[in-house]
Amino acid sequence: MTDVNVEQPGGSGSHRAATMPVTERGRRTRAQLVDAARVVFEERGYLDARIGDITARADVAHGTFYTYFDSKQELFREVMSALVVDFRRIAAEVPIRGDRPIDRIERANRGYLRAYGAHARMMGMLENAALLDDEVREVRLEARRHWVGRAEYTFRRWQDDGVIARDIDVHYAANLLGSMVDRFAFVWLVLGEPFDEEESVRSMTRLYGRALGIDGA
Repeated sequence: MTDVNVEQPGGSGSHRAATMPVTERGRRTRAQLVDAARVVFEERGYLDARIGDITARADVAHGTFYTYFDSKQELFREVMSALVVDFRRIAAEVPIRGDRPIDRIERANRGYLRAYGAHARMMGMLENAALLDDEVREVRLEARRHWVGRAEYTFRRWQDDGVIARDIDVHYAANLLGSMVDRFAFVWLVLGEPFDEEESVRSMTRLYGRALGIDGA
């Protein structure tokens, strides 16, 4: 999914924010559980991971889990929230090579692919689990909506500036083009089809830009 925006009004997900412990020891224990959960989820998959596996990996008593989380689903959302933060950090670290709209698209595509690659195992597990668990599906959709929303916001600005045509439905364009990028990342980095990063970014950016009628694509 291509993040081609610099500014975006904040939004809120549908899940409640988790309550943080008030003591340093509590915060450390909670962080241990989150770190352990990610390892267990990656090793065993979401459905086969058990709370006992997570507490054993974190080296805490089984009952300690329920001091910090109500369920495996809640902990999974916490793990994914941390992943999303790191995903966005990696994507943002890719430098932009010019100041044209097509340069912003190129940078965003490269950043998304690199971030996806850094978290490919977890992303693949998330895709599978989302088909079987409604709560996990919502986690996946919320992650997607972030990138689509930012692209839609930028497309509207570009329409106002005359960069792209007024007759483009920016909502559908953001979803369709975002799906191209996201699905390509899945096929390449999770399923293992052999692609080269430079050619992938070049071709993806050209197709993306031409679909919007952007100069330089």
